[in-house]
Amino acid sequence: MLSDLIEIPEPSSSSPEDILSSSVNIAFPDETRNIHGNGGSHVIYKSRRFGDIRLELVDPQSESGRKLFAHYVWNAGVLLAELISGLAASVGELSESVNCSVEGESVMELGAGTGVAGIVSILAGASRTVISDYPAPEILATLRSNVENNVPSAKLNSVSVQGHEWGVLTDDFSVANQKQFTVILCADCLWVIGEHQSLVRSMLHFLPQSDKARVWIVAGFHTGRAALTSFFDVATEEGLEVEKIWERDVDGKEREWSRIRDGGRENVSERKRWLVVAVLRRPTAGCSCSTTLDYG
Repeated sequence: MLSDLIEIPEPSSSSPEDILSSSVNIAFPDETRNIHGNGGSHVIYKSRRFGDIRLELVDPQSESGRKLFAHYVWNAGVLLAELISGLAASVGELSESVNCSVEGESVMELGAGTGVAGIVSILAGASRTVISDYPAPEILATLRSNVENNVPSAKLNSVSVQGHEWGVLTDDFSVANQKQFTVILCADCLWVIGEHQSLVRSMLHFLPQSDKARVWIVAGFHTGRAALTSFFDVATEEGLEVEKIWERDVDGKEREWSRIRDGGRENVSERKRWLVVAVLRRPTAGCSCSTTLDYG
């Protein structure tokens, strides 16, 4: 189970949030946890390939900061990191043909949160990695701390932390790095429908016109299937192609992607066990992507 890869230290304070978080598994032993940790604390990601990775969690300084939800480790980030590592617990028929290697690639992580996928990318041999999130000072400071604490000094020149607001593409960084990243990573960034177009436009801006360039997405169903379906519709409308898409649960079981399950009445607890995994690309020459609703 993905949660077995996260170690949460005993809370050092008696705040209501700490007490609630530490007691969830006791009160609801069968409930799947899709988030781990609390703001201002840390967790240990027990990577099967790279060993323990200590991740500091941002301490939000405002209500708007809390609404970014960067102060947790999400199952989607853990699964994406495992896929990049090449050591996910199990590989089913749906994922066995997907190559998640970043060796020698130029990588950008969008909406990084703790930066776990970006950190694993540089450890896994990416030639360059930019770990980005909303330009809130506390988020960027936490990301820099996580990079410094987990990336060997010999690789630090190949990784950087960058503030980036989705869809804002006229700043110096965006202009200088247009079409510069052959792999774009995105973990649990699809839950706000109103941000889908901006997110896709950032992906298209940074993704080069290359047959090998890909966007790798992992997202949980905890906020509902409709939000995820909306994103893939927007992505295809804006000019990306869904090359591969499937569903995977926290234990590694896989199934085909479906726009609707159980007539739209999915059990919430069961839904939290599942994530969507997708590989997107620019359409190849001569490819028509008019069948935007037929993927999966």
